[in-house]
Amino acid sequence: MMEIRWSIFFFLPVFVTASEVSLQETVEGFIGGSAVLPCSSEKPPITIQDITVRWRNKYDKIVYEIIDGQVSVEEQDQQYKNRVESFPEEYKRGDFSIKLYNLQHTDAGLYGCYIFMKKESVVFRSVELLIKEKSEKQIPSEGTKPRPEMTVMIISILFIGIISSLANSVTGVST
Repeated sequence: MMEIRWSIFFFLPVFVTASEVSLQETVEGFIGGSAVLPCSSEKPPITIQDITVRWRNKYDKIVYEIIDGQVSVEEQDQQYKNRVESFPEEYKRGDFSIKLYNLQHTDAGLYGCYIFMKKESVVFRSVELLIKEKSEKQIPSEGTKPRPEMTVMIISILFIGIISSLANSVTGVST
């Protein structure tokens, strides 16, 4: 319980001082599989060398760091050694997501991504990683696929739009 309270106080000041704050995202992964933890800034960096990104877990352990545009694993917590990678080709677009491999039950929980831009702002993103047991029908990478309810919602919206367009064209109403 003390760790949960500490986590709240740890993340609270960031919400108050960050210039960009988003709602927490949730990612699902499966034991032994991998998951991408998203983190991006709406404002891409002017130069990669002006960027520092710090990924931390709920206990403030170092998951991954990008310092002055370069990956740094020197102070990375042992739990994450050789299990995390980023996508350097995406840095210029402001995307500092990481991929965590060989997921374990201990990986579940909140992760914080802090993006520091020199002479700019601090961006904070919060990601909750849920870990599930792998069933025989699922392959390891399925943890990052969109959820079925999202697909149903998108199809429903498209269907309503098509029906509405057809009804307008039959009645002669234009928008």
